[in-house]
Formats: sequence, structure tokens, C-alpha cells
Amino acid sequence: MEQAQRTLSQEELNACRPIAGEGGRVLRAFCPFHGSDQQRSLRVSLESGRFTCFACGVWGYTEEQRDLWKAARRPTPPVVRARPQQPPPQPLRADLQGLLEQYQAALPGSLGERYLRWRGIPLELARQLGLGYAADGRWAHTAPDSGRPLRQWKYGRVVIPHTDPEGGLVNLYGRAVGADGVPKSLRHDHLAGPKGCFNAPTLRGDEGPLFVCEGPFDALSLLASGVGRAVAIFGVAGWRWEWATQVRHLVFAFDADLAGGSWRKLAWEAVLRGKTVSFVPPAALAGCKDVNEAWVKGVLRVGDACAGLLEGAG
Repeated sequence: MEQAQRTLSQEELNACRPIAGEGGRVLRAFCPFHGSDQQRSLRVSLESGRFTCFACGVWGYTEEQRDLWKAARRPTPPVVRARPQQPPPQPLRADLQGLLEQYQAALPGSLGERYLRWRGIPLELARQLGLGYAADGRWAHTAPDSGRPLRQWKYGRVVIPHTDPEGGLVNLYGRAVGADGVPKSLRHDHLAGPKGCFNAPTLRGDEGPLFVCEGPFDALSLLASGVGRAVAIFGVAGWRWEWATQVRHLVFAFDADLAGGSWRKLAWEAVLRGKTVSFVPPAALAGCKDVNEAWVKGVLRVGDACAGLLEGAG
């Protein structure tokens, strides 16, 4: 007798102890429909959300996974491979702390403060999180051989610290002050050396969902809006799983044009590590290109963003 189409919730799937298979393209689980726990006969496609049991013939779709991939507009899921643990980042410069303190002292009343205000970031929050300002000619990026200053900008840079979860200073990021008038080649700059995270100490503990952003201004906007925990990782490659062992729920808040590729691989790595994963839905940005733009325009709505679209299988 042919089986009728069924649906399977993420909670039901999690209870069936799924594991990744076929290079990360599918999940294999014990079938909840005929109740067997002898073999993982249920195959769930991460591309379409379709499942089939090879023992009892039941088939159907998991709504959560289907909706996730539909929202991501991605035709195929990523192949997820475990990343090797990285050694702790060691700053290349011994003078980072002194530089940052100089930049922090220069922030109040500067063009950097005016730029932060334009992007909706209160000075009090910026100072609390260690931001500073490097005026033209004061940014510490120099040529390795001659020591000649490089990548200066006539209006200076807002300086944002890279840290580790213990609060150790790893590097400095400088964002050229200005909007569209900053040449793209000069807009973003990190000093030579490894990368940490912005606001990395919030990775410690498990005090609610952690919002993960690529850029620090998105993280600052979320914090200014009242979100309890937000971190920026300066690109997907900057993420370190060994720094987030205590985090259980990750909420990815990426730009509207970054809804696939490496971000999705990072999300599936989280799922396979037993994390709960959510995404800030496009509706929360009200058509804006990123979190900060939505915050500046007063349309940012992230209250419902923590509703889990995927839950860790573990």
C-alpha cells in the first residue's frame, strides 16, 4: 500500500538522533513513523527538505528545512567539513594597547564621534566597547620595511578592537570616516597580524541567543537596539568554534546579499555541533541592505528573530 505524504517537524527529527551523511548533503535518522531504532533508515535531503524511509516507505517534507533553504535562495546545500582547531591568535605588535588608548582618548568630539552618531551608535556604547578614533596621519598601518604610514584617510578612521574571549587585544580595525565618498580601497583596514572578534568576551557563557554579524557596525546597532549579545567576526574565516563552546543558540545577522556561500556552511557546522541556529529574517530589515541601515532608518525589528529555523541535531 502506497504511503501518503507526511510532514516532520524539526523537534520530531531531533528526537530521531540524526547524523550527517553523504558529504553533509543529507541527514540519516531512525524512522519515527514505524518506530524502528535498529537502523537509520530515514534519509532527509538538506537541499529540498524531502525525507524517505527505506524500510517503511513513508515520505514527505520537513517544513523547517524547506523554508530555510527557500529563504536562503540556495539550490544546493553546502558540504560541511570539520575545521581543525586553530592556535590562539598572537598580536604582532607589542604597542597595540598603547595605540588603542590614544585612539580612545581622541574619540570624544572628533569626526569619529560624528560618524558614529550618523550611523546611530551612541558615544557611551562606543566607549564602553573600546572604540577610538585615529585622525589623518595617526592610523598605525605602516610599510613593513620603511615604516612609512600607509592607508591614511583625510578624515581619519573609527578604530575598533579585535579581542579574544578573555578580552585580550589581538588587532585593530580602522573604518574610514565617511559614507559613499570613501574610496572602496581605503574604506576598511586591519593592522598586520591575526584577527580576533569584535566584542569577543560575549562568547563566554550562555546568557541567551548570540547574534553573529560580519561587520562591527551591525553588531553595534543590535546592541544599541537592546539585543543582549552580539559579536562581529570580520568575515566568516574569523570564526573559531573553540571560542563558542558554551554558546547554544546562534542568530546569524548577515547582509541581504550574503545569504549563501560560506555563511550557510558556518550555519550547518553549528547544526552538526548541536547548536540551535536562527537567521534574522529579511522582514526584520524592512528591505534595507543590512542591520545598521535598518537601525539608522528606525525600521529594525529583531524581536522575533530568535525563533529557531534549525535546531542542533545532537
